[in-house]
Amino acid sequence: MRKTKAIIVTFVIFLAFNQKNKIITEPLKNPVKIFSKNGLLEITLKPTEEHIQLAGKTYTAWLYNGSYMPPLLHLIPGDTLKIKLVNGLQMETNLHFHGMNISPSANGDNIFRIANPGDTLLYEMVVPVNHDAGTFWYHPHTCGNSEQQVALGLSGGVLVEGLFSKLPPEFKKQKDYLMLLKDIQSTEDLKKIVLCSAEKGVKEVYKFDSNKPRQITVNGQMNPYISIQQGETQIWRIFNVGADIYYNIHLEGHQLYQIGEDGVYYKRVKVRDSILMPPGSRIELLVQARIAGEFKLKTLALSTGSDGDNYPEATLATMVCNNASVRPLPIPSTINDQLVDYRTKKITARRTFTFTEGKGGFYINDRQFNRDSVDTKVKLGSLEEWTVINASDEMHCFHIHQINMQVIEIDGKQVEFNGYNDVVNMPPKSTIKLLLPFTEDYMLGKFVYHCHILSHEDKGMMQVIEVVR
Repeated sequence: MRKTKAIIVTFVIFLAFNQKNKIITEPLKNPVKIFSKNGLLEITLKPTEEHIQLAGKTYTAWLYNGSYMPPLLHLIPGDTLKIKLVNGLQMETNLHFHGMNISPSANGDNIFRIANPGDTLLYEMVVPVNHDAGTFWYHPHTCGNSEQQVALGLSGGVLVEGLFSKLPPEFKKQKDYLMLLKDIQSTEDLKKIVLCSAEKGVKEVYKFDSNKPRQITVNGQMNPYISIQQGETQIWRIFNVGADIYYNIHLEGHQLYQIGEDGVYYKRVKVRDSILMPPGSRIELLVQARIAGEFKLKTLALSTGSDGDNYPEATLATMVCNNASVRPLPIPSTINDQLVDYRTKKITARRTFTFTEGKGGFYINDRQFNRDSVDTKVKLGSLEEWTVINASDEMHCFHIHQINMQVIEIDGKQVEFNGYNDVVNMPPKSTIKLLLPFTEDYMLGKFVYHCHILSHEDKGMMQVIEVVR
């Protein structure tokens, strides 16, 4: 009876909120999950061009299996993942499994394999038994038209199980929301350009424009509401699965208890007022409702620099808290005490990478991407210190495949150790030092590092690395 009353109160508050703000919305729905069975997750993904309706407007979109929010792959360390990718587009495509520590070779997370229109690619990967628990995602990585494919909708989530072994047992009963942030622009407002790439041939792609209106969605929904009781604690896992844009996450009237990011749980919980999310990043939070009312989950206004973009404030979702209260759970202070601070280990090599832009292109160490060259060769077992310099007047964000990295210094200031990243924001005119452990056999082979603003990646800001014995 008490639960029913709480639901009614929530609904009444929500109706009043809608009438006051003249909006129509619906409860947040988690993505459909596909689970492994007996150690195997097997799925077919077919990208096709379709049309979707958002806010009364028709958008051209590229969808996996006909859905703007495709299946979320739920994996357990030790699982085998098999995917049949059937290319239903009039453009080459492939798959990348962002943030996952799996092999880049053969039919694994190999971004050098391409499916031409009508072709099929088979992927088979083993998730290591010591793989980090947390949030990851999949998207095309075709080295020249990645922005177009992701911007039109081709991205989905991956969840590796293991969070609840790190939290007190009572948290397993709490609501757990997965929020995949996507934005889309109308292709009617965009021009097409011929893009010359370092790969053979040319490609005709849409020229996405940061100054044009875009529709932001959460799990394919617009401003869904999240019901919560006063004192209740929920788990929110937020994925930035768009092509180019940053989010600056803020929840009105509440602090955010961040427990991890980029698929790695923190050593210590961090209390945040806002959290910057570069393209490709993920954050995991504990949210505890303080008072009754309606509170907007926002992305705050943000400038990425004088040569960058200006993003306005926008509402992502609305948290609706009713008066029925529950006893707040104590927020843990530590989560993951198994992490290693690599500053305690011997560094085997140091390298510097400078990110620049000009002459219509984007560069790393004055070079543009060439899939047929190897820019960096590393011996397995190495621990390297990389200095990444952003010499431009806009943000970039550094991402490397197959490996997590530790930020140790930003503009000469030491960074307290609390975890690892696979996406690191680079403010304009900044210098960042990273430690990268090339220590696991699954790292053997060729993969890439690049700016994860996919427009910048497509225009050359990417290089090839090879790990050898």
